[in-house]
Amino acid sequence: MDENSCKIMMKYLYISILISCSFLPLQAEIQKKSLSTKTAVIFNTSCAKCHEGGCSGRLTFYDKQKSAVNHIQRYSNSSKLSEKELKEFFTLLNYMKKECKLLMPNKGALKYKDVIDFSLSSSKGYFIPFGNLKAGKYSLSFIAKENIAFRMEIISENLDYYFDRSICTHKKKYNFSFTIDKSSNNFLRILSKKPFHITAIELKRED
Repeated sequence: MDENSCKIMMKYLYISILISCSFLPLQAEIQKKSLSTKTAVIFNTSCAKCHEGGCSGRLTFYDKQKSAVNHIQRYSNSSKLSEKELKEFFTLLNYMKKECKLLMPNKGALKYKDVIDFSLSSSKGYFIPFGNLKAGKYSLSFIAKENIAFRMEIISENLDYYFDRSICTHKKKYNFSFTIDKSSNNFLRILSKKPFHITAIELKRED
């Protein structure tokens, strides 16, 4: 092969690499948009906390590893996950490992006050998106049917914790204050050992 032919071949190879790489972000966006709220809630309540400290992609699971399926079913407390939902777990985990962020699909019509959409089927966990909150002080109040202990966290998509506390004061109406130090997408995560049904919730900015 002469020098000129070699240059032409390398040029076409470079162009083909650029074209193939340009589709990767698009594919990632398609994957994220196709995620179900149900799967994201299960992952972000039951799985994410164990993986938050392991960002960088070193411990990423792949869907060809069948052993991971048993792991997911065990820690998600669900054996009735479809193949599509199992693949969504890998998407969520890979995103967290690579981006060091939490991922929640934006379905547009869903609002944080529709708490039932963001609860586990057991009602022992919630992962409620508050959207982008600007820096400032906020008050959060909600009403629950049961007066049981639970753990509550306010966490940003970048894994910044603005509230992290075990709540042992047994009552049905709760009021909390927390401060966001920089604009970011934030979530409310609640975990309890018994079913915990939130019937009303309100978030207000205080300043």
